[in-house]
Amino acid sequence: MSRVFLSHSRFDSRQAVAVRQWLIEREPGLVDDIYLDLDPRTGIRPGERWKGALNKASARCEAVICLLSKHWLNSVECQVEFRHAENLHKAILCARLEPVPDANITSEWQRCDLFRNHRPTTEVDIADGGQPVVLDRVGLQQLLDGLHTVGIAAELFRWPPPDDPDRAPYRGWAPLEEADAAVFFGRDAQILRGLDMLRGMRSTGVERLFVILGPSGSGKSSFLRAGLLPRLRRDDRSFLPLPIVRPERAVLTGELGFAHSIHQLRRDLGFAQPMLGEISACRDEQVECLRGLLEEARQAARDRLLDVPAEQPAPTLVLPVDQAEELFNADAGPEAPRFLKLLTSLVEHDAGVTPPIIVAVTIRADRYEPLQSAPELDPVHPLVFPDLKPLPPAGYMEVITGPARRATRRIGWSLSGLMVASHGMNASCRMSSWAWRCSTSAASSVSTSVCTTWAISPIASYSGSVRSPSSPKSR
Repeated sequence: MSRVFLSHSRFDSRQAVAVRQWLIEREPGLVDDIYLDLDPRTGIRPGERWKGALNKASARCEAVICLLSKHWLNSVECQVEFRHAENLHKAILCARLEPVPDANITSEWQRCDLFRNHRPTTEVDIADGGQPVVLDRVGLQQLLDGLHTVGIAAELFRWPPPDDPDRAPYRGWAPLEEADAAVFFGRDAQILRGLDMLRGMRSTGVERLFVILGPSGSGKSSFLRAGLLPRLRRDDRSFLPLPIVRPERAVLTGELGFAHSIHQLRRDLGFAQPMLGEISACRDEQVECLRGLLEEARQAARDRLLDVPAEQPAPTLVLPVDQAEELFNADAGPEAPRFLKLLTSLVEHDAGVTPPIIVAVTIRADRYEPLQSAPELDPVHPLVFPDLKPLPPAGYMEVITGPARRATRRIGWSLSGLMVASHGMNASCRMSSWAWRCSTSAASSVSTSVCTTWAISPIASYSGSVRSPSSPKSR
C-alpha cells in the first residue's frame, strides 16, 4: 500500500507524472509507495477511486501531496480529495505548478513552488513523446525535504546522534529517548496512528488530553519519547513539544517537573527570564502568568518559521507526561492534585480556536481508572490511544535487528528469533544490549562470539551471530 498520495487535476497529468518520476529517481524506495491515479481502465471517477485507495491505505499513508494549479482549485474532485485527507488528519504538502493565490483551502499547509521562477530548473522526460516537463529545482528539493520531515521511518533520522557519536543502539531496560528515534523500530503503524490522532486533536480542538494506554512493559515510554516526540518536533509549523515531565514525588517543582519543563522550553527559544525559581514559585492562582509564559514561547516558535501566512496560528504546545500513574501513588505528594487542576485551566480555549496546548500522557492500563475519575480533570475531554499492545514475535525481530542495521554490526535473524522464542521481548532486548556492549568493547578480552554465546547460553550456542562487518562471515 502507498505511503504518499498525489492529488492533481487531470489537466496537470504530465506534471504529476514528472513529479512522481523525479521523486523516485532521488528516492528509489518510493517506487511502490507513491499513489498516482492515472488509470482510465477502472471506469471509476478519479476522486472516488483516490478516496477509496486512501481509505484502504490510511493506516500506512504518511503524506498527501497536492499539485496546486487553477485547474486543481476549480476541480470539485480535487477539493474532495483534499477534504478527505484533512478528515483523516493526514500531513499535507502543497506544491504550486503555477502562481495561484495564497488564499485558498490549502493556505495553512506548507508549500513550495515548482513553476519557473528565475531559479535553476530541471527537465524531466516522462517518455510520452512530448517535450520534457520543466520544474523548479529548488522547489523539487523542498518537496523531497518535506517528505522526509513528515516521514515516520526510523531511517529518516540520523544515527548516531551528532552530539553522542558513541551512543549504543540498544538501551537495555532504559526507555529510548528522542535521540534514539533512528533506532526505534517495530511501531510504525502505531506512530502513524498516533500522529493522525494528534493532528485531529489540533484540528478539532475538542479533546485535549491524549492518553497512551498499555500494559506494563509494552513500551509506552519509548513510544512517546522516541516515537511521537521526535516526529512532532519536526512538524514545527503545527507542534511545539515541551521537555518530558516525570511526576515522581514533585510534579511541579521536581527535577523533571512542570516548572523545569517550561524553563527549559523558554531557554531553548532564547528567553533568559524568568528564572527557574520564579516559575517554580507560581501558585495555582497565578495560572494566567504561566499561560502567558507558554503563549510567549508559542509565538517565538512561530516567528522562527519561514513563509508562514499571517492568518496561520502558532504551533500547538505538546506537554508530555511520562508514567502518569505516579500522580496517583500514595507518595505523589500535594503537588499532584495541584498539577491536574493547573492542566485543566491551561488546556481551556475558545471554541473554533486552535488549541494552545495538548497534554500527552503515558499510563498503565491497570492504573487508568484514577486518571479517569480524577475530579480535577472533569472538564477535560480525553482521547485514548489503545493500540500499544505487546508486539507479536514478528515485530520483535525488527526491534532487535533494526538498530543493528543502522549501526555497524549485524545481529543474525536466527539469533534474534531464538532469543524471542525462548525469552520474550524484554529479555531479548536486554541480551541484545549486553551482546552489543561486548562486541564494541575494545578493552574486553572476550570475543564477540563468546559474549553472544554467553548471552543466550540458556538457549543454545549460537556463537558469532553478532559480528563486525569486517568479518568475512558477516551477514
